[in-house]
Amino acid sequence: MRPAWPPLRPRFLYLRVRGPFPLPLVLPLPLCALEWGLLLALWVWKTRALFRGGAPIPLPLGALWTFRVLPPLTLLEVEAEGVEIKVGLW
Repeated sequence: MRPAWPPLRPRFLYLRVRGPFPLPLVLPLPLCALEWGLLLALWVWKTRALFRGGAPIPLPLGALWTFRVLPPLTLLEVEAEGVEIKVGLW
């Protein structure tokens, strides 16, 4: 019997910049872009190890989807000289 996985919902990483300008700047990045980038980096790392004659490295596919089960959270929040920068998961 397989363990019950939490529901995977579409998520976004976002960057919000508030400053002296009238509207905040918000840049969303779909989380799937980060996941595919990590998958590509792991695949390149594994391929390099195989070409050098090393032992095969297992790909932690379950760890790639970890961000999808987290609740919305703030990863980084910095405020300096009237400018607020916030990076989070939504």
